[in-house]
Amino acid sequence: MDEETLAALREQLERAAAHDLYDDVEGVDSEAAFREVPFLTGADLTADYEYHAPEGSLYDGAAMMCFTPLGDGLAPVFDTERDLTWQAEANAEVFAAAGIDPGDRVLNTFGYHTFGTGIIVQRGLTALGAEVIPAGPGDSEQAAGTIAEYDVDALVGNPSFALKIGAAGGRVDTFVGAGEPFTSIPGLREDVKAALEATTAVDYFGTRQILPVAAETAAEDGLYVHEDYALVEVIDPDTGEVLPYGERGELVVTHLRKEACPLVRYRTGDLTEWAARDGRVVLPDGVIGRTDGRLKVKGVKLYPESLATVLAGFEGLTGEFRLEVTRPASTDEIRLVVEGDADPEELAAAVEDRLLVAPDAIDLLEDVGETGVVDERY
Repeated sequence: MDEETLAALREQLERAAAHDLYDDVEGVDSEAAFREVPFLTGADLTADYEYHAPEGSLYDGAAMMCFTPLGDGLAPVFDTERDLTWQAEANAEVFAAAGIDPGDRVLNTFGYHTFGTGIIVQRGLTALGAEVIPAGPGDSEQAAGTIAEYDVDALVGNPSFALKIGAAGGRVDTFVGAGEPFTSIPGLREDVKAALEATTAVDYFGTRQILPVAAETAAEDGLYVHEDYALVEVIDPDTGEVLPYGERGELVVTHLRKEACPLVRYRTGDLTEWAARDGRVVLPDGVIGRTDGRLKVKGVKLYPESLATVLAGFEGLTGEFRLEVTRPASTDEIRLVVEGDADPEELAAAVEDRLLVAPDAIDLLEDVGETGVVDERY
């Protein structure tokens, strides 16, 4: 952590310390001291919202209130006017790096209601100097018609909706995808670019509480953390130890500029790998799954939910699977049963690359029956 980041972090922790939820964040004067600050979990936030209903203890006035999924329901997210300005500045930089220029006409298909993502994205595009069409999600044919009639340069939205817009005839130069797995699904970037006849298609990651966290540039070479706005760590989800670059683990995020609802060392539950590149932190494949339901097999931490993005890259597979772990003698064995049809060798290579361990057997069936993880070792 360089001196500039540490200074921004200390300033942010001073803001956070005004809230009772963060009674142990003062006095941080080094990266080592920061790593002694306790993690914040979704369960912690849920309990805080319940005890300080309905706004939670992090509320102290705001300019905008939206909502985000939390646990089994929705929780409010607040932004002050300064928060909205900071977010707009950060997103403007992200969109510029993605290849959107001032004066470009952009179709924004993120939703404007409840979660407010469309509003946050629009403010960033407006700060950049782009001309925004607030289309929202829904009608792909109408979106494609608008793109054609008004010579739209760029599209922002969910990759799955972009494919539908492309199928309806929509064509743009640049696509920025977020809100669902994108480049972590093998081949999906190429499919989206082909459907839209786009020159560039980049991945963007954020949560409604922290938007943006990381995004690709027009070089399409991994998601770079926006280090003026968010500080990330990747931890072992079992021990809480911060992992070295090149390792996979749970993504932890801290605001560096936030007044309302500041998050400090927030465990997202998202699985990612991080790396250092040219002095910047990058998530090479973005978010590749969740850390829920993890287990240790053959001495390696295995994240079954990360299989979903791998299977989605094979057209003949339904995405349904069952992962069986047994120990018939003294060694763990893994059998993966998937539903549908795919090239066995290509599938085995993709699964090994994602899990970092090779299954002992992969079976392709028309119907897998029971799905999920079956661990029969104990």
